Amino acid sequence: MSEPSHTNGHAEAADPNLPPWLPRISLENAVRAQIGDFEKILSVTPQPTSSGDNYSALMVRLLVEVELLDHSTKSVSFVLKAQHNNEIMAAILSKLRLFQKEEKMYHTILPKFEQLYADVGKTIKFAPKAYKIDQDLGVDYVLLEDLKVKSFKNANRLAGLNLDHMQQVLEKLAAFHAASACYVEQNGMFGEEFTVGVFSEANRRLLQEFNASGAFLAQLKKWKNCQKIYEKLAKSDEYLVDRLLQDQQVSMREFNVLNHGDCWNLNIMFLYDAFGKIKETLFVDFQVGKYGSPANDLYYLILSSAAPDIKTVKFDYMVRFYFDHLVENLKLLQYHRPLPKLKNLHAALLRNGLAAYMVVSKVLPVVMLDKTDNANLGNDESKVKAAMYTNQKYVQVMSEILPWLDNRGLLDWK
Repeated sequence: MSEPSHTNGHAEAADPNLPPWLPRISLENAVRAQIGDFEKILSVTPQPTSSGDNYSALMVRLLVEVELLDHSTKSVSFVLKAQHNNEIMAAILSKLRLFQKEEKMYHTILPKFEQLYADVGKTIKFAPKAYKIDQDLGVDYVLLEDLKVKSFKNANRLAGLNLDHMQQVLEKLAAFHAASACYVEQNGMFGEEFTVGVFSEANRRLLQEFNASGAFLAQLKKWKNCQKIYEKLAKSDEYLVDRLLQDQQVSMREFNVLNHGDCWNLNIMFLYDAFGKIKETLFVDFQVGKYGSPANDLYYLILSSAAPDIKTVKFDYMVRFYFDHLVENLKLLQYHRPLPKLKNLHAALLRNGLAAYMVVSKVLPVVMLDKTDNANLGNDESKVKAAMYTNQKYVQVMSEILPWLDNRGLLDWK
């Protein structure tokens, strides 16, 4: 950062990795929304965050120095989520309209979910507050309150979430899902970006590219006691996208919710009290929300983020815990349609076995790869994939998960 900007409240972008439009942004309204009236913004200093785990967006912390009405100064900070300067990634995000979708979530849908609870006397917060830049620059971005300055943090990604953490997240997820079901009842169906999302025939090539299983299967073949499972999955790439497109079509005969779609450890923020007890749980990153069976979020959350010692052993307990909170919230919000039944949720979990396989073969290896290992590999995709699938901790966990999936019939999705 060179000279800080002064009274106009604009940020300067000296770093070539930062968005070229960053110097033109003005944050008067966002600052006012956070601290009330003030005299002027003295400087805005952008700092790229250390989050190397967000592949689809560039995360920048904006440190804002403000002169108050009594001429004292105060520091305020925001997190700006913007498109990467990487043209290929920007083109993909643009085609999938992920930023527009996330903006709609933060500014329109989530406030309505929270209002549903406020209307029945319950205060609940699902995500950080979102703000707008003062002027429309014609660019995609999301501007959020900085949860880190409020002492929110992620739990240990490599260790996974223990039962206490999982219960807190499942409780919040159940409240989120219940609100989405009641939202549809009161406001009508979500738009196509949520009912179809990325799962359209137009995106077939992208889906094939992102979900190719070659690197995973090449290692699976070598794992002891996995020969039969390998044989079952060996040709799965031939029909996997067909099944994905089929499974992700919304069945109106089922109980459906708006799934977060990317509900894993790093998209969950916790606030702890002085004794380490969880006081609050919030979700971030709402780019890939999808309306459909809650089985999708349950598999994603539990199989990607629960600690290895509870992932399968406590799976049914966690589903039951979620279900009880879901029904409790639906009753509280005066949901008028028939309440879901636990047996129907289990039937949905059985039908969506492919979702479980996708999580353990695509998401879990990323979750379990040590960030230091990742950094040493640079941008060589084949090296990263090899490291993911040969990681001994991952192989160990999968030696328990794959037979568990197979015994439940969750790999029989041909």
